[in-house]
Amino acid sequence: MSKSVIRLTSVTYAIRAQKLLEQHGIRSYIKKLVKSLSVHGCGYGLEIAGDLGTAMQIIQAAGIRIVEVVQEG
Repeated sequence: MSKSVIRLTSVTYAIRAQKLLEQHGIRSYIKKLVKSLSVHGCGYGLEIAGDLGTAMQIIQAAGIRIVEVVQEG
């Protein structure tokens, strides 16, 4: 089963985004990304356990820039 990971610009934004998603009932897990995925930034992201589209909207509405979305697995 593939997993969706939203890559963000810093671990600080990953923590902030995780708290926002939790407030909206979406579980996510902060994840250190492998080197090949972390070309642009610190290499942290959020693995989403829920609706990816809604999670992205919440994160972007808070002014947090999404670098990319990666499908793993």
